[in-house]
Amino acid sequence: MKKKSTLILTATLTISTLLLPVTSFCTTHSIAKTAGQPKLSAKKLIMKTGQTKKLKLKNVSGKNQKKIKWSSNNKSIITVNKSGLIKAKKKGKGKIMAKYNNKTYTCNVTVKKRPATKPDPYDGDVAYPVSFAYTEKNSDVTYGKVKIDTYFSTTTNKNRKCAVVLPPNYDKNKKYPVCYLLHGLGQDHTDWLNANAPVIIGNMIAEKTAKEMILVLPNCRARANDTYVGDAFSLDNYRAFDNFINDLRDNLMPYIKENYSVAEGRENTAIAGFSMGGRTALYIGLSMQDTFGYIGGFCPAPGLFAYEMNGIAEDGLFKADTFKLNDEYADNTLLMIVAAKSDTVVFDIPETYHNALVKNNTKHIWYKTTGGHDATVMDHGFYNFAKKLFNN
Repeated sequence: MKKKSTLILTATLTISTLLLPVTSFCTTHSIAKTAGQPKLSAKKLIMKTGQTKKLKLKNVSGKNQKKIKWSSNNKSIITVNKSGLIKAKKKGKGKIMAKYNNKTYTCNVTVKKRPATKPDPYDGDVAYPVSFAYTEKNSDVTYGKVKIDTYFSTTTNKNRKCAVVLPPNYDKNKKYPVCYLLHGLGQDHTDWLNANAPVIIGNMIAEKTAKEMILVLPNCRARANDTYVGDAFSLDNYRAFDNFINDLRDNLMPYIKENYSVAEGRENTAIAGFSMGGRTALYIGLSMQDTFGYIGGFCPAPGLFAYEMNGIAEDGLFKADTFKLNDEYADNTLLMIVAAKSDTVVFDIPETYHNALVKNNTKHIWYKTTGGHDATVMDHGFYNFAKKLFNN
């Protein structure tokens, strides 16, 4: 009987409990949320020159943020805008104040000098700048005569053309060093004329940033039909460029020596080129190190190493481990490779040449400059190459 009474009591309590409002299961406390006092996000800051940081006055609602008046006690050291953004201008100390509701909150700021950073030696825009308007003709400058010459080539068994740029006031009684400038894949001996090489070298000679020199601008397509016939991306065209080493050595260089007042020796002879001309200049220069003391490739094309591109595959004119200066010329040769930062034609091919030279411990100059596969980089490379020529 007692057990039954207990069951009835338990059931009654359970039902009563279920009928209670839900709130009776929880003990609720009504806590009034009181906003904290305004305070700065930082009372002290250490910054470096040129740095910016955001300072905030906490516990101020969004709609009241506009009421905060920000100020600096030393604007030559630090400045602050109306939203609390601080800028460190120079080394020193100062205070940033935030005034709100007639009360001022202060942050002490110490500005330290930012450590000097070394420029990237491979950034041509920084490490190898060009002078203003170096490609523009100046009425105050005397420019050298440009000639179009014809010489006979035993390599191609026909007459061939080249452009010759003489230094201002060319004197047959003086001896001048010579720089051979080679053109790109679909071009000819007029390419560097169109790229303003005569103006560039004339301006540089006038500014005394380059030595007096003779520029020779050949047609590098050393084959019977040496005109551009629309077969740029063909093995026949590529091999004609490779064949130019024979025409240059056996025909063109002897012609220049015979007809112009030339200073002889590798210390007075340079070769450089753009794109396919860059590949050819590097090929000839490294193959004839006893002849050329200055070698330059600007956006040089593929082909020095084995590759496949544009449906063409070549075995390469060098193996990576043979692409280097010989020991006897390692310390008395200027070797330069220049690349474009946005080259969509030869892409990163120039860098593979640079990397091989690094691996082979061959001293050289390497940099990238703003531009694509175009005359901007072509001229930039020539300008910096010409600055370093014949300074012996």
